[in-house]
Amino acid sequence: MPPANLGGELSTPATRLSVSTALSPAERLEHSVGASLFTKPWVIAPSTTRDRDGLGPLFNAHSCSSCHQHNGRGELPARSTDQIGGLIFRLQDSTNSQLQTRALPGFSAEGRVALTFREHPHSYPDGEQHNLRALVFQAEPPQPLSPRLAPPLVGMGLIDAIAASDIAAGADPLDIDNDGISGRVANTPDGPGRFGWKGESPSLEHQVARAFVEDMGITSHLFPVEPGCPALGCSAISGGEPEISTKHLRQVVAFLSALGIPQARLERQHHQGWKLFNEAGCAACHRPQWQTRSHTNSRLSQQTIYPFSDFLLHDMGSALADPSGSADAAEWRTAPLWALDDGPWLHDGRARTLEEAILWHGGEAQRSQQMFRAFTSGERQALVEFLRAL
Repeated sequence: MPPANLGGELSTPATRLSVSTALSPAERLEHSVGASLFTKPWVIAPSTTRDRDGLGPLFNAHSCSSCHQHNGRGELPARSTDQIGGLIFRLQDSTNSQLQTRALPGFSAEGRVALTFREHPHSYPDGEQHNLRALVFQAEPPQPLSPRLAPPLVGMGLIDAIAASDIAAGADPLDIDNDGISGRVANTPDGPGRFGWKGESPSLEHQVARAFVEDMGITSHLFPVEPGCPALGCSAISGGEPEISTKHLRQVVAFLSALGIPQARLERQHHQGWKLFNEAGCAACHRPQWQTRSHTNSRLSQQTIYPFSDFLLHDMGSALADPSGSADAAEWRTAPLWALDDGPWLHDGRARTLEEAILWHGGEAQRSQQMFRAFTSGERQALVEFLRAL
């Protein structure tokens, strides 16, 4: 794992937090309940399964794990959003909600989306060819939409334990230091945001509650009204007010908070990639190291962690611009780089490889992207291998 000093040598990877293996019996029970609420399907109310009824009437998935299989990132549906894969579409209007592609009997879904892809040829300065892929979608009925891929969930409890003041301290919205990087805090009605592609949620509990109501139509104390209600007559099929209790919501949060980060696989051969990562200026936004604040959960408290993100909003250029959300169209929260899986990457899953994800970078990351393009083929591969070892 890289040391705090970005100019230093690559150190022996430190042991990463694996929370779920160190739970007390009481905590294991909470963990088990939270896991059940996360993985098992929610059903139509009223039902004898009262802890998990209240689905819909409009929804995108029956369970959290439908989009986050094995607690990982979503996959792109093969042809349309009828096939659950972890891709939803946000509405580009004042509601800042999302398209509900499924509905209970007696109700009508808001629409469906067909997916295709378009290849963009790309050439490196050294002549190497590498195509980029863009997501193309067509909504029925036609309307402007913004695709969002479900993010991976490991380490979210640790991110939640970072002090908001520490995140804000790294912001430089006016680029006073003149380094071309002008990250700003994602301001939300409920506080500084740190979760979501555009930093829409200030806490893990807020993020989970928002996903429950928008993805499954499950209300909570944080989101007591589900999309389309009361015009849809939701009270007739309500699973209670709220449909997931505060206790159960926090058990899901506790379950997610207990998802540890896999051990980094960094070895001496990754030193070149670490050096190139810094040479290209990637660490200006993908800040490697953080210290969590004091926390009631001792396993999250005062931990040195390496998420490789500053959790700020940055202008990523016109190629990635997307107007949905409170942030500007081209602004995105810096995505953490720890525990990278097999993709796809970026907010809409367009990038099949980490190399493609880097090549889509623009705006404040344009200089880093150009430096990556100027590296030799071997250097580009070394940087990618470093990222995959985090």
